[in-house]
Amino acid sequence: MVFKGEQIMNLGFFVPTSAGTPQNTKIYNFLNNSVEDLTSASVFFNDTGFNPVAPRFGMFDSADMWSFSGNLICTTIDNLKRAVSTVNNIKLAYLFSSSEDIERNLFDFVGIAQTYKVIVDNLVDYNTFYRLTGHKPVLVEDWSVDKLKEIFNG
Repeated sequence: MVFKGEQIMNLGFFVPTSAGTPQNTKIYNFLNNSVEDLTSASVFFNDTGFNPVAPRFGMFDSADMWSFSGNLICTTIDNLKRAVSTVNNIKLAYLFSSSEDIERNLFDFVGIAQTYKVIVDNLVDYNTFYRLTGHKPVLVEDWSVDKLKEIFNG
């Protein structure tokens, strides 16, 4: 339930696969626990795979992203590039992981740091992104709707 004056948030994540990867499990558990605090919660994916976490939020093929508006966190550079081409009212952020191909994407990281909010969920990724780009990402070890509102509205 939303009360007068309370900020509401449409939140989406854009992941490569719907499968139960370690990163997806974190995202799915966060959304399941936060769905009542959001106007809507969605996950967009490119490839379908088995996910052991039963979602309490919308799961959509990335082709359906054209109908989304709100705050979208992309978990790969390729997905961020795809989301940028969507013409809807979307605020984008990038969730950096040092498991992404750093050498291939080094110049992309620098451009992303200057254009989008960059989020990391651990200190190793924080230090890696800062070392590579000279830009400090936002460290979010404990995910919360309030923290994400602060990131997207700040």
